[in-house]
Amino acid sequence: MKRIVLFLIFHFSFFIFHLAQAQTRLYVRGSAVPGGVQELTRFATSTSGCYTFKFHGKLLPGDLYITTTNVPRASSYYYAPKLVDTNIVTDKADYAQKRDSVGAEWAVLFEADNYRFTVDTYNKQVTGELFARWYEAWICGGCVADEQGKGISGQEGHWQITAGKQMEQSWDDPNVFEWTGLLKAYSYNQEPKRFKINGQYGWSPKVLHPFTQDASILTASQVWYNGSEDYKWSIGRDGYYHIRIDVFRETIEAEYLGTEEPDGIGSVNEELKIKNEELILRGWYTLDGRRLDARPAQKGIYISDGKKIVIK
Repeated sequence: MKRIVLFLIFHFSFFIFHLAQAQTRLYVRGSAVPGGVQELTRFATSTSGCYTFKFHGKLLPGDLYITTTNVPRASSYYYAPKLVDTNIVTDKADYAQKRDSVGAEWAVLFEADNYRFTVDTYNKQVTGELFARWYEAWICGGCVADEQGKGISGQEGHWQITAGKQMEQSWDDPNVFEWTGLLKAYSYNQEPKRFKINGQYGWSPKVLHPFTQDASILTASQVWYNGSEDYKWSIGRDGYYHIRIDVFRETIEAEYLGTEEPDGIGSVNEELKIKNEELILRGWYTLDGRRLDARPAQKGIYISDGKKIVIK
């Protein structure tokens, strides 16, 4: 009897998994959607065979429907929130599949350009936010600088935040950051071919990962924001790379430029080095690596000029 029950549970789970993954396209429709209808972007996840769907952009005050077709059809499914009037800005709201749109609407309260939400078809959940702008991005890892942690007891070869390379924020789009420089497999470091991207001069709270370990940076296209696995991108060969990320739309792209230093990169890197040194010397940080705009007024422990400061 026990074997039969386990057999049924396994096959039921297998059926539910594949049913959740059967949908390859999702749409949003309704008065809150500019143009009336838009297709969501399909994203991979770290779990083999799973994926999610994401929206990035402008929404208007009104109703929003998550559905399997771009126009109403007899075959359409609607992903309806389990609670009435659930806001699309939500922390893991459960949904149920319905054949009709009655009670299937998600609420959008006001107009904004920075809505971002994810539909998880495996766990049947929606997570949404009003995206908060980033002010910095740093490339950190074993391939960005040699001899990291050297001379620090217990840190030899460990990745150091001080070895990170700051990316340059675009003047045209503040969500875009770019960096051009040398990436090399430094044998002294741990994980010498790997790197990830942080959203502050520190390891948390914002970090970008690939969806699989050692994903090639040259074929990468999507990022995993605050992923539950500490996966990193990997370089296939030493040389100069140009890397571009869009932290709002969660995309990344890179180009290999060869082994010769590109024209003009030396002066740009020197300017960034000076800027980074000034930032490190003058900046105030919380213990979790969040940079502050000024000397904190609240009591606590902070980092300034590379030293731990206690404000009483």
